Amino acid sequence: MTMSAVLAHHHHGKGRVRVVKVKRTPEFHHVQQYNVEILVEGEPAASSFYQGQNTFVLPTDTIKNTVYVLAKKHEFKSMEEFGCIVSKYFVTRHSNIISKATVKIVEENWVRHENEDSQGKIRPHHHAFVRSGSEERFTTVVAYGQAMGQPIVSVESGLRDLKILKTTQSSFVDFYRDEYTVLPDAPDRLVGTIVEATWNYNGETMINYSLQSKIVRDTLVDVFAGPADTGTPSPAVQFTLYEMGQAVLAKCPEIRDITLYMPNVHNLPYDQSKFGLHNEHPHGEIFVPVDEPHGIIQATVTRFASTQRSKL
Repeated sequence: MTMSAVLAHHHHGKGRVRVVKVKRTPEFHHVQQYNVEILVEGEPAASSFYQGQNTFVLPTDTIKNTVYVLAKKHEFKSMEEFGCIVSKYFVTRHSNIISKATVKIVEENWVRHENEDSQGKIRPHHHAFVRSGSEERFTTVVAYGQAMGQPIVSVESGLRDLKILKTTQSSFVDFYRDEYTVLPDAPDRLVGTIVEATWNYNGETMINYSLQSKIVRDTLVDVFAGPADTGTPSPAVQFTLYEMGQAVLAKCPEIRDITLYMPNVHNLPYDQSKFGLHNEHPHGEIFVPVDEPHGIIQATVTRFASTQRSKL
């Protein structure tokens, strides 16, 4: 049969490999729970597609087993560290057939419970945890095998479903208008969003990934909110997004760039004039949350000097 097409790309692997690692110490028990996807690539595996020849294909069941074995054998403080361990393993242990390994991990966020101990003192619980909300952290770690030397590794981390809201000091006025524009100026409005953020590190060496993720999250919320007593005016979600990204880069020199996706989830004032009521201070205001359709604002903020903001 004459070949009329070629493979543009191929990989195989295992998804939804769920791992819980529990470490019991006299002081505290510790829980790490990850949902892992592993994809491996290598030219030799093309024979499985072209000829049905599986000699150079590492079974996905083996890939799954390897994840559990590596989780047992190694100590790691974060999902990023574990991703580095797994990705580097495949491109070094099977360098003859695998040249690239991509590991994607979503972390289940278990937070240690606090309550009274047997003496009536509030303290962190020895071994009880609570699943924390809808917000979640994730990472993508990619390892490239090298003929000589250690693999090249890139680490991207992120968070999503971070729901934030403020009830004043957000405006949107003097925007571009055409014949289909009916939106009025909004000098003071509620602004809500569900943040998804991804950021790339400069390297993998000596980085406290868990601490960096906490700093990123806290910085994003702090800049969005502003000082606790006064807040910070926001003339547009775009402006606030840039301020949030810029602040992360200022606080985290290990981070090369950050991408923020911030849908503008609207809260629309409810017209109560038909009931003879005024929807205004001081008796409380009623809004209707409307998440479909919603505005989409997204941008990448980078520290590279060669990349400048457009002056147009």
